[in-house]
Amino acid sequence: MNLIKKLTAIISVFALTACSTSSTAVSTAAPSASAVSTPTSVVALSKSIADMWLLSGGTLSGVTEDALELSDLNSDAVSIGTLTQPSYEQVVALDPDLVLMTSDIPAHVELKTQLEDNGIKCMTVEVNSFEDYSSYMKQFTDLTGDTEKYTENVTDVQTRINDVLDSIPSDNEMNGKTYLLLRISATKNKVLKEDYFASEIINAFGLKNITDDNSSLDDLSVEAIVSADPDYIFLIPSGSEEKAKASYEEQFASQPAWSDLSAMKSDHVIILPKDLFGYKPNSQWDKAYEYIDSLLYQES
Repeated sequence: MNLIKKLTAIISVFALTACSTSSTAVSTAAPSASAVSTPTSVVALSKSIADMWLLSGGTLSGVTEDALELSDLNSDAVSIGTLTQPSYEQVVALDPDLVLMTSDIPAHVELKTQLEDNGIKCMTVEVNSFEDYSSYMKQFTDLTGDTEKYTENVTDVQTRINDVLDSIPSDNEMNGKTYLLLRISATKNKVLKEDYFASEIINAFGLKNITDDNSSLDDLSVEAIVSADPDYIFLIPSGSEEKAKASYEEQFASQPAWSDLSAMKSDHVIILPKDLFGYKPNSQWDKAYEYIDSLLYQES
């Protein structure tokens, strides 16, 4: 594997809904926002997107229930429903200039059509890498006019990520080691592939996701996982962490062959904090890199 290069900021142009591919290098590449006036009423349909808008210096008229816990949320923001079931009527009642959403949730796609049919501007926000995050944050800060927020919450974060990656030893012992990345929950466990943002972070340290080019892992076959024999298993809990752990134990850890895995023998089955790896880390992206660095190189 090539040595990890120092990250550089390269200005590039993306469509509003474009998603970049994962890469080892992290860039603050960002498109220029189109010439539009600063929106005065903005609605965000997810906690992560709401957080990004607040980090760009904006305020919000409406958010989904999961975003009500954000510490920087302005006190006059109101709930417009849940993440998976936002209310068209409640959104329209706020007379928004802009509605921020994702295309990953069917209800958002349906709502986008309804809103645009009624002349309400919508923007889909798809963040699968730090480069995506920096791209949308550039657009957001162009809209809010607060360029200092871009420096604080993107450029400075990138610098700290660079510092972490620059500290990787030249004889990186992690090069070529493999890992399995699983989202675990009470109801469903899922393999996370290269297009999941946490995979980009882990890959930056020289490891390789075993799901790459291995479709047999899509069905979470214990036999396929045992055959691939990952050096590390990273678990990202969703919902109740205790119930997620119990689901993992039942489906995987209780299987006789599981104890033969290299990751199990080396005590390299690790639960990652969901605030950094389950949700998009946004201004804490550097903390996610620091967390993996501490796991891999600073084990006592």
